[in-house]
Amino acid sequence: MSKIAARATIYIDGQKKFIGNSYSYTDDNTTRSDSVGKSGVAGYVEDPIASKVVCELINTPEAPTDGISKITDATIVLDLLDGTKQLTYFGCWYSGDPAETNEEGRVSVEFHSKFPPKRTK
Repeated sequence: MSKIAARATIYIDGQKKFIGNSYSYTDDNTTRSDSVGKSGVAGYVEDPIASKVVCELINTPEAPTDGISKITDATIVLDLLDGTKQLTYFGCWYSGDPAETNEEGRVSVEFHSKFPPKRTK
């Protein structure tokens, strides 16, 4: 999973949301682990994982975060503001406990998808 401490924009079903200080994402939906037997390391095994976007959203009047934890089938576009990458995730659902906004108006969210993201830049 890539973890970025930079600015980005996220769109959830076409609605722009503001991201806080950091976010992370997967741009693949497989993970590798060692395959070890009695004779030693045999190589690796690939297992499927859900693609995901994890970030902190800022609750503002222009981009409220109400109902974010009820999302079950959204299209999410993650657009890195340095222009290097734009990833689109389809069929996303909110994962985890119900979203809670802290005193600074920020809410931590995690979205999963069974599909790998489509890279458009």
